[in-house]
Amino acid sequence: MSRITRRDFVKAAAAVGATAAIGRSAIGSYVIDRNIGSGQFSLTEQFELIETALAEEVERGVTIVSDVDGHSQCLMSVDVEGGEVIDIRGDPLDPEGRGELTLRGKHMKSVLYAPARLQYPMKRVGERSEGRWEQISWDEALTTIADKLGEIKKEYGAEAIDFHYGHYHSGDVGSYLSRLANLIGTPNISTPNHICHVPRIFLQFIFDFGAVVPPDVAHTNLIIIWGGNPEVTNKPQQIAIREARERGAKLVVIDPRVTAYAEEADIYAQLRPGTDGALALGMLNVIINEELYDTEFVDEWTIGFEELKKFVKDYPPEKVEEITWVSAETIREIARMYATTKPACISPRNALDQHTNASCAIRAINILMAITGNLDVKGGNIIALPVLMGQNDVSLGEKLPPEALEKKIGVDKCLFSRIFHMFPSASTPALWGAIIHGEPYFVKAMFVMAANPVLTCANANVVEEALRKLDFLVVADIFMTPTAELADIVLPACTFLEKTRYATYSTHADHSWNARSRIVLSPKVVEPIYESWSDWKIICELGKKLGYAEYFPWKTREEAIDYELEPLGVTCEKLRAHPEGITITLPPLMYKKFSGFFGGILRSILKMTKFEDYPEMYRKYEGFMEGFFTPSKKVEIYSERLEELGYDPLPVYREPAESPVSRPEIAREYPLILITGVKLEMYTHSMMRNIPELYEQFPENLLEINPETAAKLNIKDGDVVGVESPRGRIECSAYVTDRIDPRVVCLYHGFADSNCNVLTDNNAVDPITGSTGLKSSLCKVEKI
Repeated sequence: MSRITRRDFVKAAAAVGATAAIGRSAIGSYVIDRNIGSGQFSLTEQFELIETALAEEVERGVTIVSDVDGHSQCLMSVDVEGGEVIDIRGDPLDPEGRGELTLRGKHMKSVLYAPARLQYPMKRVGERSEGRWEQISWDEALTTIADKLGEIKKEYGAEAIDFHYGHYHSGDVGSYLSRLANLIGTPNISTPNHICHVPRIFLQFIFDFGAVVPPDVAHTNLIIIWGGNPEVTNKPQQIAIREARERGAKLVVIDPRVTAYAEEADIYAQLRPGTDGALALGMLNVIINEELYDTEFVDEWTIGFEELKKFVKDYPPEKVEEITWVSAETIREIARMYATTKPACISPRNALDQHTNASCAIRAINILMAITGNLDVKGGNIIALPVLMGQNDVSLGEKLPPEALEKKIGVDKCLFSRIFHMFPSASTPALWGAIIHGEPYFVKAMFVMAANPVLTCANANVVEEALRKLDFLVVADIFMTPTAELADIVLPACTFLEKTRYATYSTHADHSWNARSRIVLSPKVVEPIYESWSDWKIICELGKKLGYAEYFPWKTREEAIDYELEPLGVTCEKLRAHPEGITITLPPLMYKKFSGFFGGILRSILKMTKFEDYPEMYRKYEGFMEGFFTPSKKVEIYSERLEELGYDPLPVYREPAESPVSRPEIAREYPLILITGVKLEMYTHSMMRNIPELYEQFPENLLEINPETAAKLNIKDGDVVGVESPRGRIECSAYVTDRIDPRVVCLYHGFADSNCNVLTDNNAVDPITGSTGLKSSLCKVEKI
């Protein structure tokens, strides 16, 4: 941590003349802020102020990485006095956040010191959700968990245990929970990743490009924001888009809701929810028919273009208009603008992951990037090589028997669960059926970390039924959530201010917008409050209780981080010396390929010669990559691998599982299309509703409904309405707005009192990605 030491005092004394020239020292400013001293520069006063700061041991400006700002991972500057956080603000030296934080980030101190925090381990003594708990020690809690998991494994097999985690940004949940699961022998690690970023990663990385491709907004002349609103979800992206617009970049927005970006866009397409794939195919039709594609790139670096050319003839703009509600002229206008503006990029966002036809839209958008020559060019969509490619893998995947993988929940439901093993990939929508009905077998225990599936997973009534039926449920969290209320054992977890971790900025397309290939240490700034433990410590100590102590040899998180980053030559000590972060200056795989002392020399030579510009390198497929990381070394427009696996080799558009077109018999009773899961700036998923400063800004869920529709239903702004789907019913207040189409209504995400996921379906999923239709189902609305 940043301390004022005696050495600093000597340095300050030597530099005081220079300080006088400036007018006021940083320490002087600090004391003035605290109403100490005159506020006027005085040589004598400066020495007194320095001595005062030394005596109080004030720790100022400790740089950490935010864990509540979504994927942005903005840097925070934290002031600590006497072991207590006194101020949190954005770090102006952060190349991503530039000193800005979201509303939730600004109020993190209130989360840290919230009275409602879980304080100690507890075991349930009443019925589930009855709220009767008994305080127990950590040793009793871990012993109980280890014994119960051991009993279930012995009686039902390891696969009867599921590990589930959600908010992964703390950096240690996913990899170490995978380590524990693999040692136990269960293939079942479930997450919300099927509706959050992994569908895009899966298709880009495994089938289309062999890499993820974030947009190079800093250098683009056109950005398409497709299915999202970075203004409320990602501060660095908001900054990047703002700066691009200020220098004249064009903006296209594709979204069923009129966002702030839609209002300022050069072109806005308000499409029918769940028809993104058809719109992308209509754009491909225009670009190919008008020969606006990059002939050189297509000929040299793609396979399957001729098949695509024939395929998109079935998607002329007039037909696509009927499907999407976007006019044929607008489709042509967007296609022409994207294809002819050089360079141009697309930001495919989270909403695309939340449809039962997600794979069509994602693959069609990927093809748009490729045939227009916008892949890995300055201002296009760049190939990001994740830093984790150069790290030591701690998951111990080799410990899981191959036959166990065949038992993974969801292998019969979607391709993602069937073939993707480098990331937790048990199917969460299918998990509930396994618990309730034993399909394909009974899951008897769940260990849940940093997740609240009762609120965040589709078909909440089924989720709650499943959790109630478990033989054993453990939840580790910061607060008592609706999920934790159903648990047998509840464990108090730390906030990110109370633990050391690190962050990388190159995992997927929501990263690397403003600074690439970077590692930043986020040191612990205060000791854990009450009896809370970090996620990493909980996992490691449970692993030891289960008999796997040799696989958890680290005494501290810093030791484990050093092990993970060892191939990259990065340590916690080095990261502490660079709070702004360390850039990995070679492709990460080079660090494993050229290791040791002589490997370091060779890497230095490579940096000076071949990789002088890395990570700001473009057209990497023409250089050291020697093509794309696909079997053909090209962009695979026509995917023979998908075809061999029994799926469409080209992105065939199919209607959402529940739409007025696919289910007209349901639409007669439920005539409105329902969008759920819209995010708010003051909350992260279901978190932070118990923080008064945030809660008062948006205290309840609202139903966005068009004035025309509201008038037909005799609904006025603020009226209480009932919203019903084939799965369930909720009540909330109406928000009458012309930002939504008359045929569509919309609910926000994460409210316990009006949970939108009571209405959504977990049974129908995209056959490739496993995505559920959170943003394209049917409902009816009535005034109460």
